[in-house]
Amino acid sequence: MILNKLMRIRLYLFMLLAVIPAFLPVKAEQELLIDSKIFDVKQADRIILVTYADKSIKRIPIGSVNQNYRRRGEYDSSTWSKRVASSIESDYKLQILSQWSIREIGEHCVVYLIHEDQLMDDVINALAEDDRIDNVQSMGIFRVMADKYSDPYYRLQTNIHSINLAEMHGRTTGKNVSIAIIDTGVDTKHPDLEGQIQLTRDFVTHSSPNFFSDLHGTAIAGVIAAKANNGQGIVGIAPDSHVIALKACWEVRAGSLEAICNSFTLALAINTAIEMKVNVLNLSLTGPYDPLLARLIEKAIRQGIFVIASQSDREDVGSGFPARQPGVIAVRSNGSKVTQLVNEKNQAFIISAPGEEILTTLPNGAYDFVSGNSLATAHVSGLTALLLELKRSLTNRELYQLLAKANEPAFYKLISGSYLNNLVSITSEDNKL
Repeated sequence: MILNKLMRIRLYLFMLLAVIPAFLPVKAEQELLIDSKIFDVKQADRIILVTYADKSIKRIPIGSVNQNYRRRGEYDSSTWSKRVASSIESDYKLQILSQWSIREIGEHCVVYLIHEDQLMDDVINALAEDDRIDNVQSMGIFRVMADKYSDPYYRLQTNIHSINLAEMHGRTTGKNVSIAIIDTGVDTKHPDLEGQIQLTRDFVTHSSPNFFSDLHGTAIAGVIAAKANNGQGIVGIAPDSHVIALKACWEVRAGSLEAICNSFTLALAINTAIEMKVNVLNLSLTGPYDPLLARLIEKAIRQGIFVIASQSDREDVGSGFPARQPGVIAVRSNGSKVTQLVNEKNQAFIISAPGEEILTTLPNGAYDFVSGNSLATAHVSGLTALLLELKRSLTNRELYQLLAKANEPAFYKLISGSYLNNLVSITSEDNKL
């Protein structure tokens, strides 16, 4: 009898195990299949991104960013989307390098490689007329905005002394404000960063497998969130902020501040940041206008995310985005006066912040001075976290008006004493400072 019971139990367990997999939830993030050619800069001029509607995910129309964007029909599933991707590949003699569903804007994105005997313009023009396709674009290449070291090593942080950071930290440290750093990787074991990075994601493992030895992202993270009062190193602008490190860029060569990203990796990272509902998005990089990224950034801004981006050092079609995107707060290193709204119609916000000879963290427990618009952007992202801790309802324009005063000696008074309860109205009373 006991034997019969054991056999029945075994049979029951066997049947249960056979049934359970059918009811288990599918992982939200399936592993992407990515061809390494996506990360080859030499191949970039033969890579395109094609997007079209995917009804299996929530689709929100975003039409003001790209006038060439066309809404098509509505479809049944992402399986359908993959069949379309394959048919386009066959019809135009292309090669699929990767594809994925961009949940936050309801689109399916396919990355194709154009054959060597095909002309990019001809292929793009043909695809633009295809009724299956909403948008087609070339692969954009973006570069981070830190450009040099300084030899002397002094434990001086003039960027924070000039704004009376100690006074501000008496009222706010960025607590409960989330900042997504989209950059290279970060040394999360650095003494000043250990425990400061709450979450990491790597979108370029195929090209740059070592997340923790990257310089640029580590330097940006140090400016924003280095530990305070730990008896060593430096202090970040917003040491209690909730930092998320999303690696979408990779070093041009090992041990170099110079790093690049592309449309594909940045789209993956920005979409993830939106899904995570972060408060601040730090983009210390610049590149050409990108329709796909523009739609994602517009979605982020509409969702209430403050997007802080590095202004380009030059005026040309190959740089300046996303800082020029309407609603983005563009940052440049100090050296000129704070610029007011450069274009009221487009709502372009440009401010200046400390970005020269900034002492910050580097991999393997190191510190050094780094310069560039990237560091100024990180500085502003940190200040944004301080202000949001005090007043979460700030609008883009109100935040800009506050940040535009951050270089003035009495800025810290805006977030202390009687100013605390009237943050926004005080921004229009210049005589208070």
